[in-house]
Amino acid sequence: MTESSKLIQYDDGYLNKTPIFQFVLLSCLFALWGAAASLNDILITQFKSVFTLSDFASALVQSAFYGGYFLISIPASVVIRKTTYKLAIMIGLIFYIGGCSLFFPASMMATYTMFLVAIFSIAIGLGFLETASNTYSTMLGPRKYATLRLNISQTF
Repeated sequence: MTESSKLIQYDDGYLNKTPIFQFVLLSCLFALWGAAASLNDILITQFKSVFTLSDFASALVQSAFYGGYFLISIPASVVIRKTTYKLAIMIGLIFYIGGCSLFFPASMMATYTMFLVAIFSIAIGLGFLETASNTYSTMLGPRKYATLRLNISQTF
């Protein structure tokens, strides 16, 4: 292996070159929260008709979703600071998968509250994913291309 093909991490955390496979894999995560956020509006309409909800109760869907982001973003950054981006991404994926998995029992129980818990869990996972992935995608390569990498990732 030549010296120029080695992956080197500088003192500021940036790498000397972008590992393409890891960057593409990380960028695929950006599609997860895009899909979840766009499905929220569809869920509100469906919940309103199925559960015959008031406008206030249907607004709780958005509150549960964005409340998860609000509550977890700073704790997620603390987890990242004390551990690694990898652990934060794994925690985010676990909450995201857990929230998605809760939709099946929620549909069997047919309770609005259970759906709100599932949506909140998804939002917690997405809060972890976004907090970790946005920063991590900027760090996966030279500092001068950090903004470009983030823009490419967010395009997904």
